[in-house]
Amino acid sequence: MAAFLPFVPIAHRLVEALVGGLSSKQQPDDSVETVRLRQELAQYRQQHAELLERFDSLSKKLQREKIESFEDLEKQDKEAKKVLITLAQQTKPVQMIGINIGLFGLTSTGKSTMLNALLGQKVADTGVGETTTKITPYNGTKFILWDVPGRNDEVSYLSMEYISFFKGLSRRLILIQSTVKENSSMMKLLDEIGLHYDIVFNKFDKVEPEEQEAVKKQIQSEIKKIGLKGVDKVYFVSAKNPKMFDDWITMVNALTN
Repeated sequence: MAAFLPFVPIAHRLVEALVGGLSSKQQPDDSVETVRLRQELAQYRQQHAELLERFDSLSKKLQREKIESFEDLEKQDKEAKKVLITLAQQTKPVQMIGINIGLFGLTSTGKSTMLNALLGQKVADTGVGETTTKITPYNGTKFILWDVPGRNDEVSYLSMEYISFFKGLSRRLILIQSTVKENSSMMKLLDEIGLHYDIVFNKFDKVEPEEQEAVKKQIQSEIKKIGLKGVDKVYFVSAKNPKMFDDWITMVNALTN
């Protein structure tokens, strides 16, 4: 099992900065690492200035139309959706070191417990709701685990920086606890970008044993009905009781392959 390491490489700090982890409004920090980080951030934005400007223009349009999610975009402005997909296709993945796994999930899906179980050490408080509004990396011995918080303003993920980050990930795990519909908007976005992901049904121990097969069929039926294209695997697990289901070992082994 991976162990938590506090050190975050400069390349990953750059990723954090791109998705909101470093603000020009913060107090000045003259350390060599931070100066270098700001230089790399400025260079990145300069290299992608034209694409960033087009994304910014689209973002302002979505704000005016009060579009808050990708599903809203699909329903309300199909032309803007086409523009987004075109821009996303032109966006290059951010370069990241090692195996990088994104953990997507809303507050109620047990994401903190999942983080702790995958890293083999308590790095996030459980039972307290969402504790961060920004993407946060946690270093394991075999992979970097990125906590991607569920957001009410999901439209903020429709930016070049976030899409570049999503593309740069080695794997993407999307947590649910009862139905695919909980996070289908994010899945549809990843579908349109052309990215694959695994669905992780957490808290499967709360499903009565005699109902578990029916629930598995229900999830597969929902995937087909919604028309999700990027699903690689569906795991039924309990982060609180990892040894309870065989899918846990299968999932953990797959993360490093």
